[in-house]
Amino acid sequence: MINLGQKYAYIIEQHGGIPEFSSEDVESVVSKKNKFSFKKLSDRLYSSECTEEAVHDLAFMKRYGEIIGVFDNLEDIKDLSLPDGKFYIRVIDHGGCHGTEHESIIGNQLNARGRVSFNHNDFVVLIFHIDLWYVTLEHVKKDVKRNERRAPMRPYFTPISMDPQFAAFLVNMGYFSKGSRLLDPFCGSGGILIEAGLKGFHVSGIDILPQMAMGATVNLKFYGIKNFSIQKEDFLKMEKYEKYDGIITDFPYGRNSHISTSHEIFYTQCAEVMNQVLNPGSRACIVTDNPDNLEFFRSYFTVDKILRQRVHASLTRNFVRLIKN
Repeated sequence: MINLGQKYAYIIEQHGGIPEFSSEDVESVVSKKNKFSFKKLSDRLYSSECTEEAVHDLAFMKRYGEIIGVFDNLEDIKDLSLPDGKFYIRVIDHGGCHGTEHESIIGNQLNARGRVSFNHNDFVVLIFHIDLWYVTLEHVKKDVKRNERRAPMRPYFTPISMDPQFAAFLVNMGYFSKGSRLLDPFCGSGGILIEAGLKGFHVSGIDILPQMAMGATVNLKFYGIKNFSIQKEDFLKMEKYEKYDGIITDFPYGRNSHISTSHEIFYTQCAEVMNQVLNPGSRACIVTDNPDNLEFFRSYFTVDKILRQRVHASLTRNFVRLIKN
């Protein structure tokens, strides 16, 4: 057995198929926001000594477990002591060489006879294998209702709204400190604000369309968010601007964008106004359909990170972190 001491407390498994997003999610939440170290074990597996609050904050977390032992060889697991109670074992193999058939083998090694229960268990033993065997006690995910916040499930429905998982990721990209005041200047029906509000931030939204401002208000109230404000305004023509700690927004694009001016003027004014409402060093996490649009921001912001999500043949979303100069 390898002695980890207190260095790593959890194994975190992120959802597959989006390795760059999963990695940035962990980097932003665990390291930059919460100041914990982590180790990348594979495209989907990470180990870290951190709080459960940090793990639950991840947008792409699939499951996680508290480490109770790390072993070089499968045979060495027999030396592990488990808590009292009923349990079952799950082997998650990221090395591609072991599978569910090893669960009964490990169960025999751990003297599980008479203690195995799938329906009335006291705990679940999750065993992750990549190069070593990471034996963990599974913890329950806190946010299991994210699918219930998809656009069709909201009281006010717009089909162009971003998936809640990616909306939560956009908020995480900013690694904003607790209590930050965040603005979505093109909030639509409030999908991004919902995820930010549920993370405990004070959120403000602006939209030029009255039905969107009304819909965002209805949706945020529906999900129990209290610290928010929504305005029906044109973000680029407001008489008075407040200061914010960060911006989180999916810029208008496509036929439903309702941009009232030329593309060049729109993005030039966006950069100027965003610079006006943010303090130096603040971050703006934005989504745009074309990375060329970022050229309009370079006079005021440093482009710190770009991640691309192909939605379909005619749309690629660029998730971008800007840092105000």
